[in-house]
Formats: sequence, structure tokens, C-alpha cells
Amino acid sequence: MIRPNSHPYSFRAAKLFATYLVLFAATDVSSTGSPAAEGNLLPESMTNDKIHHQQHLVRELAENKQENNNDKQIDKEEDDEEQATANPTPKPTVSLSPSATPSSAPTANPSASPSSAPSAEPSPSPSSSPTLSSAPSSAPIPYSRPPRVDIRYVPWIDLPADIATTATLLNYTYETWNDYGANSIENLNWDRLSRNEKMYAAMLGYQRESWDCWQNHYQSLRWIDLDNEGIQSKQWWEALGWDISSWNKYDDPPASNDKYWYLLSEEERFAAAQLCYFKRTWDEAEVYVDGFPLEKPEYRYTNWFDLDVSVRRIASDGLKYSDFLWNVVGLHDSLEARDWKQLTPVEQKAARLLEFSQTSWDCWINNYRGYSWEELQLFGLDFFYSSLGWNDQSWAGLEEAPEKKSWKELNVEERRAAIELCYSFETWEGYDMTINYGPFPFAKPKRRYVEWADLPEVIQIIANGTLEYTEDKWNNLGSAKIETLGWDELTDEQQSDAVDLGFYKKTWDCFHSHYRSYDWNELSTSQQDIFRLLGWSESKWPNNETPSSYEKQWDQLSTTEQSVANAVCYFEHNWDRSNLKEEEIAISSGSNPMNPTQGFDASDISDVLNGRKNSANTSKRFTTSFIALSGLVCMAFM
Repeated sequence: MIRPNSHPYSFRAAKLFATYLVLFAATDVSSTGSPAAEGNLLPESMTNDKIHHQQHLVRELAENKQENNNDKQIDKEEDDEEQATANPTPKPTVSLSPSATPSSAPTANPSASPSSAPSAEPSPSPSSSPTLSSAPSSAPIPYSRPPRVDIRYVPWIDLPADIATTATLLNYTYETWNDYGANSIENLNWDRLSRNEKMYAAMLGYQRESWDCWQNHYQSLRWIDLDNEGIQSKQWWEALGWDISSWNKYDDPPASNDKYWYLLSEEERFAAAQLCYFKRTWDEAEVYVDGFPLEKPEYRYTNWFDLDVSVRRIASDGLKYSDFLWNVVGLHDSLEARDWKQLTPVEQKAARLLEFSQTSWDCWINNYRGYSWEELQLFGLDFFYSSLGWNDQSWAGLEEAPEKKSWKELNVEERRAAIELCYSFETWEGYDMTINYGPFPFAKPKRRYVEWADLPEVIQIIANGTLEYTEDKWNNLGSAKIETLGWDELTDEQQSDAVDLGFYKKTWDCFHSHYRSYDWNELSTSQQDIFRLLGWSESKWPNNETPSSYEKQWDQLSTTEQSVANAVCYFEHNWDRSNLKEEEIAISSGSNPMNPTQGFDASDISDVLNGRKNSANTSKRFTTSFIALSGLVCMAFM
């Protein structure tokens, strides 16, 4: 951000002076009657016609300048008149001579001096007017940022024709409209605009206050005028490090002048926002770090078990992360749905130890979801959420939220907006970093397949709560009614309890309901293809016309059927609706995880983990067909 010259007319004056020199030279030449006369400053090739044409152009320039000066004089007179009307002097003007007609007679008996004490008794009636005293000092008017003129931030190509035409009258072009600060008219405050320029600006929606803030940021005002009534923006420039010397270019600009938006301190960025800046207008360019508005905290997207023990301890003790809540990005909503200001002091301290700042936390962890719509507007972040379908009503929960899209369903504009909010594929999709040693699209929720009697008591209590599991329903896979519901059909309390059991939306809908709660058109094309291989069709799906393949036992399915069944999180025991109490379940060696990022940690997995019976034989049967279908399966869950 570079403050422009505070005297923008200096260049125009120089240019006009040069024009008058040309006029003088042309007049001198024409008076001699010969272009070749001695002292001629013009080329010999310039004919009298060209000279007269040049004189005509110069006269037009002079007339335009005179018209502009007249406009400014009229504006000044109107402003002076408004000022005089709005602020009359508190006392009459003192003249050097008395009025022509003095009063008829002096006071009959004036007192020699005012009374030294009040009268013995109060007056029987109050005086008709209050006692006159010196006027109190005027109270300062608190600063209020003017409303934003949103049309200014619509790309030129999307402007309505009439708006684009009006903008051209203010010397805007495609380039200068889209490049904030490029049009020299933005170096002028409202009072320096001509009458016509004010009219065109008003047609775009500007008034004095909004123009001076959103277009000029008060930069062309004198330092002493920044505290004038109705402006009072000096406090924000001071917060950015400016003073009268740097403002008037006697000293160097403060350090904030050379910082990009996200390198400003929180206080500096707040001050800049009060001066009607946001990231794009402050930086005057698109500034990214590896494609994002600020540096990505890579370790946050590192598997829990690959983190240093000290980091895990800080995350666990201070922020209540577990391996599950850490590895599934965005799952720890009770923490991550809060912006920095809403964190407790203990949480803020832990976040700082993990090298988070308010800036990086609010963007990368919270994605500004904890901000009010007014706070989003303050920093220009509402532009991006608006591109994703949100408005102030839906943000406040007064209207239905926009439909959630997958990352690959976002168009170019939507994805660009999401990136500005620090969304990536991982954060948008809720990437699961849990090691997946099975043939499923997601790691199996190991706790669900532990026999009831082997569960910790606290887990039994949670399962028996809103999810209404009993020992019998738990042990008999697929018998609990709750498992026929999709994640979005669960209450908030049920979802919270399901998270405590190791589930989240993707694993619940895959391992429990197997997407049967979805409408056919809610399935991706690849998922529809998978279900067709199991015997489903669009007509059968809503009518629960179960295909014949579902009547077979797991070992009766073809290799292809087993492979696609794995793709929707079926395996031998939940397909056959086995009883956990009756099954002897073994653990696979797990040497080839689907998303390997670390070695297999057998100590972290229960000895009664289901789904590994005869795993070696199952893997042999599965390998050939799964490799053939792997592209299809991966596409279905990207």
C-alpha cells in the first residue's frame, strides 16, 4: 500500500503550463505570416491550418479548465453556504463602529455591579430560558465506517451495461476497474472531484463518506484534517504507525506500509479494515503462499502417530484432540468451530505452542466460521462466502444453508473463494488420515466391532444412550435400527455420541447405512455404477427391491461382487450379520495399508478387531478384481 501524492493537481498544472507555451509559440508564428520566420519554435512542415487546429485544441483545453474551475468555485460557495447555515457563530460579529440607530434610551437605573449574593427568596416562577453559560466543548463523534459500495468490486466483465458506461465517464477501463488503485481518480477525495465526477460517482452509489473511505481511504486529506468531525480516521492511520512527519513525507513511511495484508499484526489489520481496506485492495495484487492466502500448517495434516510425542501431548492436554479427532480433519467441531477470540486462555496457549496465531487459526482451523456476518464484512471475507451461496440470513440460521458440494463439484469461482478461506481438498472434504489397512474407502471404525462385554464401561454408557444400543443389538451386527439411518438423519446428540464411538459422517454412512439412506440421485455416478454391479437399479432403489445378491452369504458372492461390496464398506461379518460374541476374530498382519503413512501399530488395535478372519485367503480372492475396480472405487469417494 503506497500513499499517493497529496497534491494530485500538480502534474495537471505543469501540463497546462506547457500547453500555454505551445499556444504562445503558435500565436507568435501566426502573427508573422510565415512559418519560417525567425524565432519560430514549430517545425517548418506545420502549415497555418495545423497551427489554427492546434490553437483550437488549446482553446478547448483552456475552456474545459475554466469550466472545471467554475464548477469547483460553485461547489466551494455551496459548501461555504452550507457551513455558514449549519454552524452559525455563537456571538454577533464585533464591528468597529456602532449601528446607525442606537437604542432610544439607556437603562434607567443600572446597577453598579452584579449582585454578590442570591436573593433571600427564590423567584415565584422559573425564568423563561436557562442561564447562559459558556458553550461546553463538543463531544467527539465515534468513528463509523461508511457502508461499502459493492458494485465497485464486481468484475468489469460482469457489470451491467449502464454501470460500465458510468464507470467509463470516471476514466475507468477494464484494466483500471479490476486493478484497485490504478485509476488516478481514486487519489482524489470527494471535495477534489468536479461536479460531473461527483454526479457519476453518485450514480455508482457513492456519497462523500463512502468515496473518501472506500476509494481514497482518506489519503489525500491533510493530516490535521483527519480528525475533523465526520472523518476521525487519524486514530486508524496512527495505529498503522503514521504521524504528521511521515504523512507529509518528511520521514519514511512506517513498516506497515511495506507489509502484505496477512503480515500485518491483528491490530494493524483491524485499523486497515476501518480505513476500508481488505486483502485485495491493501495488497494491490493477488498474494499467495503455495496457492493459499497464508502459509499452510503442514503438521496439522500429518498423521497423529507421526507427530512428536510432545506435540501430541500439547494437542491432547490443551486442545482435547485424540488420534481420531486429529486424523479426521474438521471432526473436532467443538473446538474448531470456534474462532480465536472464543478459545479459552488455556486453549490459546496450547495453540500458540503448536505455532498457531490468531491469523492462522481463524483461517486454517476455523475458516472464519466463528465470525458473525458483520465481522466477515469488516475484513472483506463475506465476498468469498457469498460466492459459496451464503448470505447474512443463511449465515445467521434464518434461511436454509446452501447445498454442500464436494470439492470436485465446485466451479472455478467457488473453488477460488474456498481457497481464500483456507479450504483445501483435505479441509473441505474432511480428509481422514487414519491408516487404512483394509479394502474399504475409509479405515474401519475398530471400536464398533469389539464385543459388548469387552467395551470400556464409559463406551457402553455412550452406546446405550441416544443411540439406544443394548448388548444384543450391539453384538448382532445390522440389527440396531439406528444403523439404518444416514448421518444427516441423526440428531446432534446422536452424532456427538457416534463420534465418541469412532464414527463420523463418511464412516457412518458407509459402514452402517451403506448409503441406503441416500436418494439415487444423491449418489455419485461412480457409486451408482458400484450398486448396479450388486444388482441395484434406479427403479429398484427407492422401492427397496433388494437384489438377489443380498440373499447370498459372503463366501457365495463372486469376486467382483465382494470387491464392490467392499467399496460400500461391506465385509464378511457385517454382510452375514454375524454375532460378535460367537465369532473368533483375528488380527491381520496389515503389511499393505491402503493409505500408508506409518508402520502398523498392533498395540493400538484391539485384540478383538473384527473383519480379519481368514484375511489372507480373503486378500487372495480379492486382489485381482479389486485392482481392476480400484479406479472406479477411488473415483466414487474422492
